[in-house]
Amino acid sequence: MGVLEGQQRRWRVAPETSPSAIAALSHLPPLIAHLLVRRGITTADQANEFMEAADSLFEDPRTLPDVDRATARIKAARDRGETVAVYGDFDADGVTGTALMVKAFRHYGLNVISYIPHRVREGHGLNVGAVDSLREQGVKLIVTVDCGVTDIAAIQHASDHGIDTVVTDHHLVAENLPNAAAIINPHAEHSRYAFDHLTGVGMTLKLSQALLEPEFGERWTEGLMELAAIGTITDMAPLLGENRYIVHRGLKHLAKTSSTGLLALLRAARTELAHVTAETIGFTIGPRLNAAGRLDHADIALDLLTTNDRARAETLVVELDGYNAQRRELTESTQAIARQQLPAQIPPLIAVGSPEFNPGVVGLVAGKLAEEFGAPALCYAQDGDTIMASCRSTPGFHWADALTACEDLLLRHGGHAQAAGFACKAGDLPVLIERLQAIAAEQLGGSPKVVDGVVDAEVQLAELMGPTFQALRKMEPFGIGNPSPLFLTRGAEVRDARTMGAARNHFRLTLVAGGATWDAVGFRQEWIDGTRYVDIVYTLDIDHWNGSPRLRLTLRDYAPSAQPRLAL
Repeated sequence: MGVLEGQQRRWRVAPETSPSAIAALSHLPPLIAHLLVRRGITTADQANEFMEAADSLFEDPRTLPDVDRATARIKAARDRGETVAVYGDFDADGVTGTALMVKAFRHYGLNVISYIPHRVREGHGLNVGAVDSLREQGVKLIVTVDCGVTDIAAIQHASDHGIDTVVTDHHLVAENLPNAAAIINPHAEHSRYAFDHLTGVGMTLKLSQALLEPEFGERWTEGLMELAAIGTITDMAPLLGENRYIVHRGLKHLAKTSSTGLLALLRAARTELAHVTAETIGFTIGPRLNAAGRLDHADIALDLLTTNDRARAETLVVELDGYNAQRRELTESTQAIARQQLPAQIPPLIAVGSPEFNPGVVGLVAGKLAEEFGAPALCYAQDGDTIMASCRSTPGFHWADALTACEDLLLRHGGHAQAAGFACKAGDLPVLIERLQAIAAEQLGGSPKVVDGVVDAEVQLAELMGPTFQALRKMEPFGIGNPSPLFLTRGAEVRDARTMGAARNHFRLTLVAGGATWDAVGFRQEWIDGTRYVDIVYTLDIDHWNGSPRLRLTLRDYAPSAQPRLAL
């Protein structure tokens, strides 16, 4: 097994796949078979389903719990002419899910309004004040998006005042459930649903399918699938199974979108429709949609996704761009302060925070600390006597379970294994942190360990061409659960090297390997002048910058090598 000591980290090459496993996927190039086996795909049927993002991945919505009860109540609302409120969360998953549900309900013929709570003033989930506000607007039915399964008091308050609630939520269910007209959640005890990694927007897509498909046939997806793809990517859900289908189809829909808001957003991101990828959404679209809810109110992003007015859309995009720039600056300054709070010996679980921190960026800071130090992290802000924290994980630690074990100290909590959040009283925070660190120490075994990076395969660049390259493209979209394959190539010759960016912390290379010339870029890395030959860890990408598409090696790391590696 090969090892590379790079500038960024130590890399090891994954073990070779057995010949028998490769033979089971003999209709594919051997390298592709190796990559699929590493993703748990071991049969020809599984491989074909994955590579084609087959329709069989799209589950039957009628197997979701309570979906029939939900559609019956929504149909009754249409028949009676009732006002229906879509109540969503303030992150990009919740915003895209709310926009999707509003569009679907309008298409269905409902009188619909929307409500997204303010992150700081109201917090996550349905609250009594929001219910009262909706009651004053004549609402008779609330449909939640990405929340609701733990909002027992607010849903009971709604019921007491003659308002029914349909919950769509993908978070783990508690022992006690709210008194709702329907609770659609794949994690419910009586669920027959085969896929349990749908996002909040994915849940709204399935409810829309159950509601619209019987009346509108194949046209039911118009304007909806693209929103589901955006929310699924930005929520960092695994792009496997049904999520893979949703993103694969959604990107195709997005390439032909007529959405006024999305078109304005893509223009602002300088992205052509035909070139939108999961990476584009994750790094340019998602942060803009999230920025409003982090620093002001998510209604700005929701308005953009639902407007048909081009001038209005352009104004909203300018606002979002401004918030996104502020978000970047605030995240960097908050992270710098948070790093100063870290002890010399990093504990099994990182806990940082300050009354001065903005609640909108604490999740981003927690994520950066977890990634940098290899330990689960929480970062908190404070409002009076209330602590508001966001949590991000590392492999082997389940945040939702850890918080459930400490719920006697919490005012509220929710989330998943990888990302969660909670609120508690300031006086309970020291004991809470002590208990969480004990849980982390037990699960992870003491101090965090620096984990080697893993390269999928060591190859010669020529091996990635022809049928192998075509098959690599069919493995897209890449993301969580299906990362872009990492390759190691040794002894590439550097013909040209130049730094890029205002801070000169990026570089572009011209490399020669196997008799061919390759473009390569390294982001947020320092180039060592005078390097003639390099061993490189990289992904194979397509660069659309400045015109026609070109193959590009995106370097994750590199190390100078003493001599070239001869082509096989």
